[in-house]
Amino acid sequence: MEMGQRNKELLQTLAECATECETCFDASLENKNMEDLARVIRLCRDCAKICYTTMSFVASNSKHAKHLAKECAEICGECANACGHHTDEEQECMACMKICKECEEACKKFAA
Repeated sequence: MEMGQRNKELLQTLAECATECETCFDASLENKNMEDLARVIRLCRDCAKICYTTMSFVASNSKHAKHLAKECAEICGECANACGHHTDEEQECMACMKICKECEEACKKFAA
């Protein structure tokens, strides 16, 4: 696969992940049991931020893009695990978990 297409697919996955994390973050704020969701909320916020930042570095072909992709993969993995514990209560957590797993793998592949 050519580098431009590979980057385009990664950028799309990063954008989807950031959006789902923002949605999950917002839905979690509406949950009556905020204490249990505090970790999910923080991870979703961090995950969205690192996805946006990584998108920017990948899009500009920065020499630091691979480093950020490694960090992004780690945070996406943590976010997926945290959201996975709330998929029965929050529909948004299921979507967030799914895309975070995809983004984790895409970032690992890019960073390799």
